[in-house]
Amino acid sequence: MVAAVILCGRAAIAGDADYGNPSPALTFGVHSYGTTDETQAKTNESSTTSAEYYRTQDEANSIQTVSHETSCDACDSGQPCECGSAWYENLSIFGGLDGSKQPQDFGVNAQFGGRFHVNLGLPLWEEQGLGVQIGTALNYTDNAVQVFERVDGTKDRFQNYTTVGLFQRTESGFMWAAGYDFLYQDYYDDFNLGQWRGDVGYTWDDENEFGTWFTISNQKDSGHYLTIPLTLDPITQGNLYWRRTWENDAQTTFWLGIAEGHGEVNLALGDLRPTKERLVFGADVFVPLSPYLALFGQANFITPADSGTVDAFLGIAFYPGGSHGARNRRFAPRLPVANNTTFATDLSR
Repeated sequence: MVAAVILCGRAAIAGDADYGNPSPALTFGVHSYGTTDETQAKTNESSTTSAEYYRTQDEANSIQTVSHETSCDACDSGQPCECGSAWYENLSIFGGLDGSKQPQDFGVNAQFGGRFHVNLGLPLWEEQGLGVQIGTALNYTDNAVQVFERVDGTKDRFQNYTTVGLFQRTESGFMWAAGYDFLYQDYYDDFNLGQWRGDVGYTWDDENEFGTWFTISNQKDSGHYLTIPLTLDPITQGNLYWRRTWENDAQTTFWLGIAEGHGEVNLALGDLRPTKERLVFGADVFVPLSPYLALFGQANFITPADSGTVDAFLGIAFYPGGSHGARNRRFAPRLPVANNTTFATDLSR
């Protein structure tokens, strides 16, 4: 039992130490068991020095590591030791700025405002790395152009996104996720939309991941602008991505792909013929700022910019389980909570 606790403590500390410093507590854990008085005294002296090191040089890292360290009966060899993990270890809470322009804006509007979201991942089958995720988001934005306000009085937009899904990270490096995105939107009319979203990736090495992410339209909805009947429909798209993890645990992701055609509808100037398949590209960024806070943002663009999408958000995310390595944990959500960057919406009439 004592040996299992010691081994679990080693794995818990090593697994959370994205900071790159070997923990002196490991030396204490190994050599203090069954030692002589002389070696025990040396070990205690080393432990005291180690404690001072953490307090003065890396206090934040120590706090993050110790907060997750709990005892357990045993840890499987070759497996990450996640015994005693708190339910909030894979929770993120985000607040930031959000901007959007899409075909649904009728060619005469854009949006800018704020976003808040919560995303949580939980183990479903730990031995196989299978997890479940659920998240929800609230966007409240104002018109960036005056046309809607002057024509029908519409001044703002409210969006509520919900994402639920399954994901898996395997020991071989392959990973996947599949989920469903719901959107309730209060704009110039009320709409309820839905799409499927997923990704498949492979961890090439400790720094590079390659894969694909995609969306598939599932639920469209009809409404009106004044007396004009119209339909909103999620845009299906597919992208190839490259994700890079840097030495400070920052991550950048770049993607390039194809989106299905979209309408070129303009309230003021009339309609042009819908486009055919168009190029889409984008990126996201994740940068730890402190033991529990990280900068997170995402942008996605469907060409051409005048009739396609120009979507982006940026803000601060709080990770109760620690920000360093938060996106790489085995049961961290694979899919970000849906937003305009991952839920492009077309308009037709």
